Amino acid sequence: MGKFLLSCKMAIQSIFLNRLRSFLTLLGVVIGVGAVVAAVGLAEGTTASITKEIENLGTNVVYVFIRPASKSEDISIDKFLDFARKNSDVILGVSPFIQYPGEALFKSKKEECQIVGATSEYMMVQGLSLSKGRFISPVDDDFRQKVAVIGSRIQSKLFGKQNPIGQEINVNGQVFKVIGVLKEKQGGRDNTVDDSIIVPVFVVNSLSAGEMALLKNFLVRTVSPDKNKEAKKRIKEFVSKFVKKEDNYSIYDMSELMSMLNRVTYFLMIILGGIATISLVVGGIGIMNIMLVSVTERTREIGIRKAVGAKRSDIRVQFLIESMVITGVGGIIGILLGFVVIAVGISRIPGVEPVYSLKWALVAFGISVLIGIVFGMLPAEKAARLNPIEALRYE
Repeated sequence: MGKFLLSCKMAIQSIFLNRLRSFLTLLGVVIGVGAVVAAVGLAEGTTASITKEIENLGTNVVYVFIRPASKSEDISIDKFLDFARKNSDVILGVSPFIQYPGEALFKSKKEECQIVGATSEYMMVQGLSLSKGRFISPVDDDFRQKVAVIGSRIQSKLFGKQNPIGQEINVNGQVFKVIGVLKEKQGGRDNTVDDSIIVPVFVVNSLSAGEMALLKNFLVRTVSPDKNKEAKKRIKEFVSKFVKKEDNYSIYDMSELMSMLNRVTYFLMIILGGIATISLVVGGIGIMNIMLVSVTERTREIGIRKAVGAKRSDIRVQFLIESMVITGVGGIIGILLGFVVIAVGISRIPGVEPVYSLKWALVAFGISVLIGIVFGMLPAEKAARLNPIEALRYE
């Protein structure tokens, strides 16, 4: 133990004698470990955010996406609602919706938006809330009223500080009366609910053109999560009567969405981890080169140590410890750098939660130390095998 501590002390002294070289040597490890920590934080943060959004909808929700090949395969909303009523033993409620890009105008202001055709149940199923006004009512559905509920971003861009309730806006050439404003949900970003204008689904076809009017999406809330499988089975039987190709419709529940999300996250982490690993290997090669230079520079010192009784193992351990200390310190700095990137950069990305994974930080640190052992082995072995007489003569 005493020899090991002495070797550690000598290794640290050697590192501090060459501060600049030591810093440049560990820079590759710092970047590699920092990249690992930040990449994992980005992947896990994105997953956590999406998972929260999915969980907010509940586990007893089935998604149905239909894209008919022609008008003959079109499933009207009334037909689907009638199907849902006949299967009330497994289906609690349905919220049909149609979504596509559009353009909204108010006086001289124009803004790109997402037009969503929905019913009064859409707010409950999607977990939305209002900052002012009201949502679409069953009366609006029944009488095809041209009313609209706008997202927070649309309010900000078109109306500023002006109260939008009761104002009329032009949406794809049709005039709608604003009856409500949604609370900001996704950081006021484009292509989100904050960027949406929600209108009654039964009047939305007059706003769309061509095949866009045929698109149908349904959120189906089942009686309980254990009824999801049976509900999907019945929905598939119903939809397949109209839409012949399975490629033209999709039916998912929460478990399938979570499974797909986990697969995407897994592959994302593999890709990001591979990039970070390459950086660590490059850093390891740099360490090996610097350590080989260090062995050459300290040839006479090694000869003196061997002359006074140092064994090969003592020399080998000393150089390995130096390499491990460099990569270990680089690993610690890299972890801190990764956490800073998560706190300062990744946490500011809309829709991404800051996640600090201690497990992956420790894994990255362990890999950095392992890099030090692997790439420090050759220089350490070269130093240990030096002939003491030749080493003493070295100038």
